[in-house]
Amino acid sequence: MKFSFGRSLAVFVTLSLASLTAHAADPGYVDVGKFKPTDGCQFVEVNLHAAVLNFASKFVDKDEPEIAALIRNIKHVRVNVVGYNESTRAENTGRVEGVRQQLESQGWAQMVTVKQGQNSGDVAVFVKMAADESIEGVVVTVVDTSKNEVVFVNLVGNIKPEQIAMIGKRLNIDPLSQLAVKMDHKSGS
Repeated sequence: MKFSFGRSLAVFVTLSLASLTAHAADPGYVDVGKFKPTDGCQFVEVNLHAAVLNFASKFVDKDEPEIAALIRNIKHVRVNVVGYNESTRAENTGRVEGVRQQLESQGWAQMVTVKQGQNSGDVAVFVKMAADESIEGVVVTVVDTSKNEVVFVNLVGNIKPEQIAMIGKRLNIDPLSQLAVKMDHKSGS
């Protein structure tokens, strides 16, 4: 059977739409709607779904099998970096605060809080835990007033804290490498 470009594109779009509707019901997924770009300001939007992530894992499987396993366990990655100006500052920073309040009210655990001076901004990292103590979702929110931007990251999947700690150690990212320790303290172990 010969596939044309049109058929291949139709299959890819169908799979992507199926994964979009599937992750909406996933407990680790957070719907924050669409961000709007502000004229003259930075705007980045990335949405990676399970099929694309599974494909990407094949590239690192031979050299980094632990990282490939982590990537295969991730169902969805969303990243937004949204610059703002004075007229859109309140809307964008308010949205981040709203997401943080929503996560707290839905039982997400705030694992990391970083505040950098009075007017520099802040970072908050939340996790949604499953009954088996794996992580169903990670949300990172950043308000960076020095760059006039907000950042929203949502990872959805079945992620073990040790996997995130391993990535943090390999990449020398201390907050990530300490995540398993922080989770043990939160759970009372």
